[in-house]
Amino acid sequence: MRALALVEPGRVEVVERPDPEPARSEVLVRMTGVGICGSDLSVFDGHREVPGAPWVLGHEGVGKIVEVGGEVTGRHVGQRVVIEPNYCCFTCASCRAGFTSGCENRKIVGINVPGVLAEYVAVPAPFAWLAPEGLATEELVCLEPYTVGAAASSRAEARPGQRALVVGTGSTGLLLVVHLVERGLETWFVEPAVDRAELAVELGARPLGEDADLRFEQVFETSGTVPGTELAVASAAPGGAVTLLGLATDPAKIVPAMIVRGRLTVRGSMIYEHPGDFAATTAAPPRGLGRVVRCRFTLEEGQEAFLSARTVAGKSWISLGEEGAPT
Repeated sequence: MRALALVEPGRVEVVERPDPEPARSEVLVRMTGVGICGSDLSVFDGHREVPGAPWVLGHEGVGKIVEVGGEVTGRHVGQRVVIEPNYCCFTCASCRAGFTSGCENRKIVGINVPGVLAEYVAVPAPFAWLAPEGLATEELVCLEPYTVGAAASSRAEARPGQRALVVGTGSTGLLLVVHLVERGLETWFVEPAVDRAELAVELGARPLGEDADLRFEQVFETSGTVPGTELAVASAAPGGAVTLLGLATDPAKIVPAMIVRGRLTVRGSMIYEHPGDFAATTAAPPRGLGRVVRCRFTLEEGQEAFLSARTVAGKSWISLGEEGAPT
């Protein structure tokens, strides 16, 4: 089979790999589409270490089941599935406490286990979710990053009618905007890139310009930058919640007295919890995901896809075709 692999920092190529065989608890999926996100780009740039090269990339995957392991129930050949690409162990202290996002033995697809930018992938059956009906492949590749934002909203206990601010409208931020607007929150955003800002407006959010003195009950930081983190805390209303999704690694200047006097709740939100968050997303898929998608590439265009992804306003994805049989 063909796969798209990182051969050195900044360069991907189509490589040949043996067809995988599903274990008894796995399903074999013929991939049809894979989204590109920030963590993929960190690997592509060489900023995030992976076990070796060539390394198959990608984790936002959609496909069709072509084979089922002998112990699998509830899944059968021909079903379309969306892959939940963080395989928790179910046995560590975090998993037993219900916090699978902090699994001590988590298998992270595309990071510490090979990715899904391949024609065929073997997936543990509990992490192959039945795709909601009526959504195109390009919409389905958005469900994983959408779930990241929806989980953050749930942890923050965001409610209809609240005023919300999204700091940064990359693809995760834009999908969070979709979620908040659909849930009935008054949604603002901060984004320096003009094309991303225009798309956020199309999705129903307002730019924080002349309203810069507003304060928000809900603030979500998705940019992963120090200025974004500092702005997020400064923008919260008294008693408000600040939820950090971005992975800024440099120290930020946060005055503890602001948090104490403002009675703020500041939390980190890491991916989502299995199985509840993905179950909620697939049971009630959001509307408008297609409006976030901007660029489609083929597997052979993988280098172009990764080089351009950061400058695209919205989501880029790679199509692997709708049909296919094991070679």
